[in-house]
Formats: sequence, structure tokens, C-alpha cells
Amino acid sequence: MNFSLSRRQLMGGIAALPFASRLAYAQTNEPIRIGVLAPLTGGGGPYGVDIVKASKLAADQINAAGGVLGGRKIELFVEDDETSATAAVKAARKLLDIDKVVAITAVWGSAPILAVRPLTLEKNVVLTALGSADEVTEGDTKGLVWRFQARASSWGEPAARAVLKGGYKKIGLLHLQNPFVASMIPAFLSTIKQGGARVVSDVEFKPDQPSYRAEIEKVYAAEPDAIFVPGYVNQFTSIAKEIYRGGYKGKVFSLTIAAAAGIDGSSPFVKNVGKEVAEGIEHVQPISPLDRPEYKAFVKALGAPDGTVFPFAALQYDAINVLAVAIEKAKSANPVEFAREIRTVTNGPGTKVATGAEALALVRKGEAIDFTGAGQDLKFDERGELIGRPFLHQVIRDGKDVIVGTVGGAA
Repeated sequence: MNFSLSRRQLMGGIAALPFASRLAYAQTNEPIRIGVLAPLTGGGGPYGVDIVKASKLAADQINAAGGVLGGRKIELFVEDDETSATAAVKAARKLLDIDKVVAITAVWGSAPILAVRPLTLEKNVVLTALGSADEVTEGDTKGLVWRFQARASSWGEPAARAVLKGGYKKIGLLHLQNPFVASMIPAFLSTIKQGGARVVSDVEFKPDQPSYRAEIEKVYAAEPDAIFVPGYVNQFTSIAKEIYRGGYKGKVFSLTIAAAAGIDGSSPFVKNVGKEVAEGIEHVQPISPLDRPEYKAFVKALGAPDGTVFPFAALQYDAINVLAVAIEKAKSANPVEFAREIRTVTNGPGTKVATGAEALALVRKGEAIDFTGAGQDLKFDERGELIGRPFLHQVIRDGKDVIVGTVGGAA
């Protein structure tokens, strides 16, 4: 499969015509071009490599099964969004204007997604997101925006339930200032209150601060029994070290994307802070059910050990597969047309299938399918929101993640 960034000459004046007549849609021998705008560096860097590997795995399997629309191959164009809105916009413009992709996928951070979304909507191109900010699917998305992840506002309740499970009554909140985290805070606060506890301190921090000492001192001034620190691994690494050095007491909770010991092989947290600093930190995150046969098959195909946790890669694998199957179902590479078929192939009713290759074979026969997916049994609502994402509660013991249980949650 070709992952180069080569440019193809457009027909004279074709770029000015409506999307339906663009060369990428019109010529049946052209590959279907899909952009993978992944966080290879920056805050999402620990996850970007696996996201790209999963994308390539899906595309390779689809192409080996004959491609789509009578043999057209899936061709991926990979760009690094650096987990930055500015870099994401620059990369997205290249994917849209030069590579002429029919979809941009894998965008992870909320800020990059929200920056890229207007560009894809202007071009009538599908956008699939791995980020959670509520705003991603709000407003007029033209049916082109699909979230392969739990909505941010659904993260707050499971995080609060994990805190309440420990019996803590005085809670400190030290949270990153960004759209993703802001969306989960209201549900966190209300669930804590309903559970008979109270938030005694509420402090924000910015993503690129040289030090978080002042914010840490402020949140602990109210003497909380436990604190919740939602953010990303880069900030939480510094915060956890400062909490330990300062001798602050109380249980620390965070998100798996920030605090995981790295049983998925991707998180640098424990390596960066050491076992002693990480010991006892608890974290939650939407996760693929590890015991599902579909997930186990994905892990094996990716060459990872059984039981490996991929918080995002499995859903990106599903995203590429769903797009290919929707294209086949629509008999068109026109994004507006194939986007209408996404819920048709994921929500059923129909024969349950878990890979693009299986699904394509049935769709070509005119059979209805219910695409279950590797990341979870995929179902979307009318906004393009993934429904029913489960959450996993873990604690770090001796440098390893230990499962506490599940705490529910749904998009």
C-alpha cells in the first residue's frame, strides 16, 4: 500500500466544481484516499503510532479482500497533527487541498478536532474523531462528523463514581483548561454531590505551564481527602512529581490517558515518574472490552500480546473499516452519500460482522449487516455519537495497572 505524500495533477478547473465531480470520486481506477491525521507527537504522541498501525492494518485487510467499488484500493495519507490546533489545520489543508481525501480520520485532541472540523465541513468531507469534546458533534455537521470515542460529558460521571467508590468526602479538582476537560466537569461535580461528597477546591491549570506548584498548593489548601486531575500525560507527569515532592496527602485520581502504567506499551508515565511516585494513583477511561473475541482478534492481528489495552487504536481500526463498508454500501466515494450509510452498516439489523473484509463480502451480495467492530459493538445516534462506551477503573500497583472494575458510562 502506498503511504507516500505524492501529488496527482487535477483536471483543469476541476477543483472549482462541486465535490461530486472531483477526480477522486469520478475515476473508477483511482484509489479511495483517506487522511490519517494522527497525534504522532505532542500530548497524544504515546498513542499516535498505534493509531497509524491500526489504520494500516484495516486498509491492508480491505485491499487484500479486493478493495471497494469494483477493486479500488484504500490509500492512506498520514500526517502528524502534533496534538496542536495550528499544526492540525496546516496538515488538514494539505490532506484536503493537495491529497484530495474523502475523509480525515484519527484526529485525537479536542483542540485539533475543533480546528479541523470547519475545514472538512467546508469541503463536504467526512471527519472521524477520536477526541471527546462535546462541541465536536454539535451544530450543523451535515451528517459528516462521526465520533469514535465517548463524548467528554460522559467521562465525568464514571470518574466521580471511581472517587466515590473509595469513600472520599472532601474532593479537590485540579483540571486542565481545554474543551475536552471542561465538558466533563459539570457531570463530575453533580455526581460527587449526589454521592454525598463535596468539592472543596476547584483549580484550573494551563497546558504549557513551566510549573504547577501554585495550582497544587491552592487545591490542597482546602485539605481534600482525594483529588481528581484530568488532563494529559505531559502535564500530569509534572503534577504527580510535585505532589510527591511536596508530601501532600490524599488519594490521587486521573485519566488513563494521563496516568496509565502502560500495559498497552504506550504510556510513558511510570517510566517518567518512577514506581514510588505512581504507586496508588487511580485512573479511568473509556476502554474496549478486553474479553470480546473481536478485540482479541484485533490485538493478535496487530502483533501485540493478548490482553494489551489499546484505548484508541481499536476504534481507529473500526473507523477505517466502517468508512470502506459505507462506501461499498453507498456505491459511491462521495462523502455526503457514503456518510448516510454509516448508521445503516453499524446499527443493524443484519448479520453481525467484525471486520471490513467480512462486511464487504456481504454488502456486495446485497445483504444487510450489523458491524460490531473491534473497539466495541458500534452503534451511533443521529448526531454521529458513539453509544454505550464502557469505562475501566484501574490503580497503579508496583508500576503496573491493576483493574479495579468498571464504572459504566455511555455517550
